[in-house]
Amino acid sequence: MNHRLMLASLLYLLYIHGSWAATLAVVTEEYAPYNYTQQDEIKGLASQIVEASLQRAGFDYHIKVLPWSRAYHLAKSNPNTLIYSISRTHQREPYFHWIGPIASIQSHFFSLKSRQDIAPFNQLKDARQYQVGSIRDDYIEQFLLLHGFTKLQRNNNHEANLDKLLRGRIDLWPVSTETASYYLGLRGLSLEQELKRVHTISEFSGTELYMAMGLDTPIATVEQLRQALNEIKQDGTYDKLIKQYFSQQERQQNINKTNN
Repeated sequence: MNHRLMLASLLYLLYIHGSWAATLAVVTEEYAPYNYTQQDEIKGLASQIVEASLQRAGFDYHIKVLPWSRAYHLAKSNPNTLIYSISRTHQREPYFHWIGPIASIQSHFFSLKSRQDIAPFNQLKDARQYQVGSIRDDYIEQFLLLHGFTKLQRNNNHEANLDKLLRGRIDLWPVSTETASYYLGLRGLSLEQELKRVHTISEFSGTELYMAMGLDTPIATVEQLRQALNEIKQDGTYDKLIKQYFSQQERQQNINKTNN
């Protein structure tokens, strides 16, 4: 084999396997209980699944928790940048490689339980009359904008939305039951006592949360992560992480009840 052929073969191998050498940037947001920080550690069910997939794939990585809008645009615009937990919608479909789903979610409109002027409603359009808290560039905000909502108060995180709801500065908070319960719990409050569900956003189809990467990411990297995610689902690691997480959550809730 001559030197040129050897060099060409080496370059080809480096091209094919180059994803192994890459250090991936991983971005997410404060979105408990799926991904959040606690005492400077990154926690949450989705975080555990993502890290298990990255480790199985053999990648070096570093995770940053950012406001959602910043995380979204970084992942969309930069190669080798993974984002989670992101809903897969028609609007976002063309901008990412979708590695695979890591969790399911169902969002609802919540109002204060004390708001007698807000009754449950059946149609999404009935919410347009109210002031609604949203997260910049997140899936629900994009969905509501597409459906003619103009009274959106945009915030960087769910804690800001909850604060505005409790203060009467917004009327509705679109969020999952799990996330609402978590952030109320941080304030020593319970969802059952403080809030009422007035509409389930069943019109929205993006009920699975994904790992995704921008289109400039090498397809070999995407496929390696997709394979790793599939492997942990097939060998029982995924189910084990889910069971462990919810067992921990149940124990923590019992501790909180005892302390209160």
